[in-house]
Amino acid sequence: MKLSIYISLLIFTLSPFFVEAQFYNRNIYRTQRNEISFGFGASSCLTDVGGGKSIEDSFFKDYARDFLFDINADQTQYAFNFSYKYFLKSKLAFRVNLAYAKVAGDDQSTTDPSRANRNLNFQTTIIEGSTVLEWNIVTEKTGNRYNLKNKYNKSIGARNPLGFGFYIFGGIGGFFFDPYGIDNISGAMVKHQLRPLRTEGQGLLSPNDPFYSKSENAAGLEIDYSKYAYEEGGFGIRKSFHSMAGIKLEAGFRFTSTDYIDDVSTRYFDPIKLESIKGKDAVTMSGVNSGNTYVAYLRYEDPGPPTIGSDEAISAGIASHSPAGSEITSSLGEGFTKVYFWNSSAGQI
Repeated sequence: MKLSIYISLLIFTLSPFFVEAQFYNRNIYRTQRNEISFGFGASSCLTDVGGGKSIEDSFFKDYARDFLFDINADQTQYAFNFSYKYFLKSKLAFRVNLAYAKVAGDDQSTTDPSRANRNLNFQTTIIEGSTVLEWNIVTEKTGNRYNLKNKYNKSIGARNPLGFGFYIFGGIGGFFFDPYGIDNISGAMVKHQLRPLRTEGQGLLSPNDPFYSKSENAAGLEIDYSKYAYEEGGFGIRKSFHSMAGIKLEAGFRFTSTDYIDDVSTRYFDPIKLESIKGKDAVTMSGVNSGNTYVAYLRYEDPGPPTIGSDEAISAGIASHSPAGSEITSSLGEGFTKVYFWNSSAGQI
C-alpha cells in the first residue's frame, strides 16, 4: 500500500515534466509576462589590492595580467540575488535586481613583489539595486517529443532539442559599500573601517592641491565614498523545467564609477599630515612607509642626512641610512650616504 502511494506521489510530482508539451508560441509571453528569480553564486573583485601571479610567474611573462587573468582565486566570496522580470516582447524583458554580496582582496595572496610589498587588505559587503534590459538571443523552448507539424508541414515544436535559452543584458544601478581592513602591518591584527581614515588623504587638503590628481579627489570635499553608481552587463543561459519553474546560469560584470571599493586609488599620502589629522591607525592602514626598501647613494650638504624618525625623514620615505662603503667612495668619491628608501613612501603610486 505504501509503495503505491509513493509511486502515485512520484508520478504527480514529475507529471509536469512529461505531460507539458511546450509547443513554441511566440505570443506565449502575453500570458506569462512575470518572472521571479532567486540566485546564489560566487563573487570576485578586480581591484588594486591583491591580484594574480608576478610577471615572471604568469603565462604572459613580459607584461602584467589584465582583467580576469588577475583574479585572486583564494579571495572568492559569495553573492545572493533576487530579481523580478517583466516581458515587454517575446525576446525583450525589463528586470529589477537586488543583490547582497561580499568582495575581498589581500596583497598576501599575490606573488607580485610590487603589490605584496604593500601588505594591504580589504573586505566589504556590497548591497546593490539595478535595472536592466534583457534580450533573449535564443529563446528557451523544448518543443514536443514527436516533432509534430501543422497542416502547412511546418514544425509546431521547437527547433531547439536541448531547450536551452541564451540571453544578454545591460543596465545601470547603484550600490553601498563600506570597506574594512585587518592591521597585519604592525601585527596587531585589529579590524579597522577604512573609509573614515581617509588613508589617501581624501578631502584633507585644499581642492587645488597638486596631490589630487584624479577626479575622485578633485573637489577636495568630504565625499561619501560609500554610495556609487555602476554600469552592468553580462550573459546567461537558462532552461525551463515546465511553465512554472526553471534554472539559469548567469555571469554579470559591474563597471563602477568609484575606485575606492578597496580603499586604494591614487598615491600614498604624507604620513605626517595624515597622522596629525586622522591618527596613527590611518597611517598604518594606508601602507605608507611599510614593506621592503630600496637603496640609493646620495651626497648631502651640511648638516647631512635627516635624523631617522624625524618628520623630514618620514616625509621623504627614508627608513634608515649609513655611510657609504669603501667600494662606493672609491668609485664615486667621498661624502656619499647609503640611504634606504621605503618602496611605499609618500607620493608614490
